[in-house]
Formats: sequence, C-alpha cells, structure tokens
Amino acid sequence: MSPVRVTFVRTVDRLRFQFSTAFATGVFLAVSAVLFAFGLERAEGGRLTLPAIWAAAVSPVLPALAAFLAMDVWSDERQTGRIDMLLTAAVRERDYVLGKFLGSWALLMGAVALFLVTSLVLLWRLAPAALANATLGDFVSAALILALQGALWCAVSVAASAAFFHAAAAAVASIMVTVVLPRGLWAAMTAWSDVGRTAFGEMPLDAHAVDFASGLVSSGVLVSYLVLTAAFLFLSGKAVACYRMVGRGARSLRASTAFVAFLTVVFVAMAMLLAFRLDVKLDMPMAGSSTAFSPRTRNVLAEVGGDLGVTCFMRRSDPRFRPTGRFLRQLTQEAASTGASRVSVRFVDPLWDLGMAERLVRRGVEEGSLVFERGRRLAVLSLRDGCSERACASTIRRLMTPPTRRNVYWTTGHGESSFDVYGAFGMSDIARNLAQEGYRNKPIDLSADKPVPADCALVVVSGARHDFSRAELGRLEAYLHSGGRLLVLLSVPLEGLSSVLASWGVRLGDAPRKAGKTLTGTDVVVSDFAEHEISAPLKGDRIVLENPLSFSPSAAAESGAGADRITFTPVASSGGVALAAAAERGAGAGSDLAVRPTRIVAVGDASFAMNGPLAARANANRDFFLNCIAFLSGTDASGSSGTGEGVLTSKMDRVARRRHLLWSAAIVPSAAALLLVMLAMVRRRRS
Repeated sequence: MSPVRVTFVRTVDRLRFQFSTAFATGVFLAVSAVLFAFGLERAEGGRLTLPAIWAAAVSPVLPALAAFLAMDVWSDERQTGRIDMLLTAAVRERDYVLGKFLGSWALLMGAVALFLVTSLVLLWRLAPAALANATLGDFVSAALILALQGALWCAVSVAASAAFFHAAAAAVASIMVTVVLPRGLWAAMTAWSDVGRTAFGEMPLDAHAVDFASGLVSSGVLVSYLVLTAAFLFLSGKAVACYRMVGRGARSLRASTAFVAFLTVVFVAMAMLLAFRLDVKLDMPMAGSSTAFSPRTRNVLAEVGGDLGVTCFMRRSDPRFRPTGRFLRQLTQEAASTGASRVSVRFVDPLWDLGMAERLVRRGVEEGSLVFERGRRLAVLSLRDGCSERACASTIRRLMTPPTRRNVYWTTGHGESSFDVYGAFGMSDIARNLAQEGYRNKPIDLSADKPVPADCALVVVSGARHDFSRAELGRLEAYLHSGGRLLVLLSVPLEGLSSVLASWGVRLGDAPRKAGKTLTGTDVVVSDFAEHEISAPLKGDRIVLENPLSFSPSAAAESGAGADRITFTPVASSGGVALAAAAERGAGAGSDLAVRPTRIVAVGDASFAMNGPLAARANANRDFFLNCIAFLSGTDASGSSGTGEGVLTSKMDRVARRRHLLWSAAIVPSAAALLLVMLAMVRRRRS
C-alpha cells in the first residue's frame, strides 16, 4: 500500500472514534438544520432553489467542522512523540500531509452527505411539496462547491495543526483564518460603506455556494479554491519538513523554506487575480435552477409579436449585474420558446462603453436600469429594488399599450396606511408595484368640499382607524352611484363604512374563530379561492391575513334586477367564512347599455399588503392586491407571478415548521452524536 493510502486509512480510523468528532458532527448537523429551516421559511414563495438554500445553510458551518476534525492530525503526533518515528521513515512529508488531509476531508464530506440525506428524508415526510421541483441530481453542483470549500477548510486546518503544538490552538487559528477573518473583513467593509451591502453584494463564500447550487459555475472560483487548497497543503508539507531540521543547525534550509513559503503566497495571489480576470461563467441546465415564468409573463411575451430590445445599463462590478444578467438570459430563452417574439439583450458598462452610456444618459436613463425598446417607444425600469419578473412584464406591457393616465386615489385623514411611507406599516412597496403597472398614486381628502376627480380609476381605503363623516360618506356614495370603484381594507369595524358596504351588498362581520393552518398563531392562511377574476389565477397559492374580519351578503345583494342587481362573491375564504369579498352592480346589464358597473372589493385585513408583511411572509398577498386593483380598474388580472410554477413552496404551517425544526435540529443530530459516542466508547474498551 502507498504511504498516502496508509495514512488516509489510519487518519479516518482514528478520527471517527474520537469524542471531539461526535461532538463536532452533532453541532454541525444541528446548526446547519437551524439555518436550513429558517432559510426555507425566508425563501418560500421566491425563486431560490432548494439546493441553493441547502448549500447556503451548510457553507457557513463547514469551516468550524473542518477545524474540529483536523485540529489534532499533527498536534497529536507532536504531543505523543510519534512524529519523530514518522519522520525517520523513508516517506516524503507531502505523502503524510496528503493522507491526513484526505482522511479529514472524507469525514467532513461524510457529515455533509448525512445532513443531505436527513434533510431530504425529513422534507419527504413533513413537507413533500418542497421537493416538487427538485431531484437528487440537482444537488450535484451544491455538493461540488461544498466539496471545494471543505477541501480548502481542511487544508487550512491541517496546516494549522502542523504549526501549533496544541490541538485547541490549531482549531482556534483555523477558525480565525476561515471564519473570523473573511467574514469580519466583509462585515467591516459593508459597515464602512455609505451604501452598505449594496456596494459589495452578499458574503462571497455564501454567494459562491448559492451560485453553484443554482447552476452558475464560475471558472475563477473553481481555480481559486483549487489553488488555495494546494497552497495550504504545500505549506503544511514545508511546516512538517521543518521538524526534520530541528537541532541540526540548518538555518539556511529553514530560511530557504520561509522564502519558498513567501513565493507561494505571491504565486497564489497572482494566480487568483489571473483566474478572476479570465473568469468564464457557465449556466448549467438544472431542473430547479431555471426561472419558470408565470402564464402572465408568457402571455406578455407572446403579445410582443416582434423584436424587443433590452439594454442593461449597469457596471459589471455591480452586485446586481450577475443575477440581472442571468434573468435576462432566461427571459430571452422564454421569448424564443413562445415563437412570437425575439428578445435581444445588450449590456452597457458606463466605465467601458462610454459612447453608448452617454447616449443613454442623454435620454434620461439612470445607471442601474433596464431599457426596453420596441420600435420607437422606450420604457425604463430602475433596478434599485432588484430585477423581478413582475416588474419586467409590467414594463413590457406598458411598452405595447398606448400611454394612459390611471389614477389610484388613497383616502387620508382617518389613520390610513399611506402609500408614501417606507416603514414596515407603510404601503410604499405595493404602491411601487402599481406605478410599474402604469397607475399613478394620489392622495384624496374627502373632507374637502369637492367630488371625487373624474380621472379616478378607483379609491382605496387602506386601514382607516377613524370613521368617515357624513359629508365624506355622501361623496363616496355619490362616486359609487356613478359607477365608481372602491377597495376597502379593514381590520376595525367602522360604522360609516360598514353602512356603505351593506348598501352595496357586503355585510361586515366579526373576526372568525381560527381554524386550519396558521404561521404565527394570530394569522389565517387562506387557500380557498372562488372562480372570480381576482382569485381564480391564484388557485394553488395562499394569502396570509392577520386577525381578519369576515364578510357575508347583505340584504342589498341579489335584490335588484338588470342593471340594479348586485352580486356578492366570497373571493377568499377559510373554513367556509369569507375573509375577502367582491360586490358588483350592473354586471349583467348587457354590453348594449352604456352603464359602468359599480365594483367594490373588501378585505378583512388592513395590513396584508403593508411593507412589513410583504417582506416577511411567503404568500400571494401582493398578487391578490394587484388582482383586486386590476378587477376594479377594468384591466386584466395579472395572475400569480410570484408563487406559481417553479417557485419554492413547502406548504408547511406553524405546527409543521416546529415539527421539522425539532426533528432536524434536535432529534437527528442528538441521535447521530450519541451513536458516534457509543462507537468511540466501544473502541476504547476494546483497545
């Protein structure tokens, strides 16, 4: 047997029966499971793939596990004096180093494989919906990047073990190099920068894991990990070789070894700079990594019916450049699959493409924007908040339709949530979506002695806490009688608004008794949608309402005939109780009559479309709100672009998430650690 193989077998045999290995493996499984569980909850409803979430959960914990596994591969040899016997054999130092490195790396990847198996088994048992768009083959790229990172961390730990006499000191040094130094430097850079994380993007080590797991393979990253791993193994061999020189007065040999180590550092730096300079990125076709566009976006692309130009005006060093470029490539492929349009993408870097950048600036385009062009028409989408499918589809639709002014008026003066407030209780996020759809957001004060403006597409009452005066209710009633449109979001019953709703077919009730699924214990997960323009596109999705009020048809519903007939539709229900309802007068009047139907939509939760819930919850609340706007304004409902096909959804409620966290972060790690401890005790008794 070769010295490398013998050292590998002995290293694996010794490490797997140590109590430190059992402890480190149990902690690794527990911490990774916690990160995976919370990452799964945060990513639900988005387009981050399951392998990417899994890799992002493992990557931060991997250096600590490597440090504990390899902390005494050389320290123990020095403390017991076995290193003298090893170095007297006719075996090169690099063979010993390589064998010990491979042994610790094998155990590290064994722990990663165990976590992958347990994660998939628990999801299969507790949340099978999360595995709908993922296969075992999708985790190949994630395993590749974790193997590369694990190899580097093990090489660093082996080098630290060769440099320090005590194993604890080696572990601390390894964690300082692999965790504290890179993450502390990144945190300091983001804290120092005026724009924070926007200037530097995500932590590079975590970003590498997510990119590879999503199918975006970078040659620069591959070469960097391989070069760094080889360099630390080389330095480990040189550190061990120095032990042969102890007491021999070989100062020149030690000096030359130090000079070689310095040259190694210089070579590594130059190799990494060259690798990233010549970086080549490959999009690997993976089942769960490509964007599955919503039917709405596919319809918009099919309606283009010709050439569509897209210009990405952004620096290549911008952290948003990579995900934006990936999305545009997928958009081009999707347009080609429809056969009705052709999308051509051009990237303009203001640092390199000076002429084109100057022309864009003269046309009023800001840096960090997407410019959509069709014929002589142009539409600009700012990427301040990222590149989303909904925003791009809305921009393309605006480009194809004649410019119109559709004003959404938000009532003020009654404690409503404002569309220009950017805090957690504001509505600026959804207002921005309305602006992307071509609407104008304007405030309206009904207490002023003025009627509702004629350019009003609809009126929004967003979480009023104080009742309206009689004069205000009279102006609102007059607007509705003339074919007006009204969206009411209520969490507190108000007598005035309740009477207005009742006269138009909607009776306001109390908060229903909670039954079924809940995420926090105070909310209600609603997935029962009616066959209505608002809710039909959301079949299979869910909305989350916080302490919602209920609705039922009032005496005015179904009481009229012809143009005066009012229809009541419970668009969203839970346990047979309507939590959102739509009422329409004149729907069956016939197209030959010049009657604009009056439409009202009432939702029993004023906070479901606020900035905080939209950012914190994985749901179709945004789609539901925008579909309400589309129905009221008389345009096509946009469907569900954020929770449809290809989107991660586990369908776990609060109880299921607790059960998953208990099993993955407590029971399974404890069982694995206990098994390893028992094996270690049996081994010690036999020896």
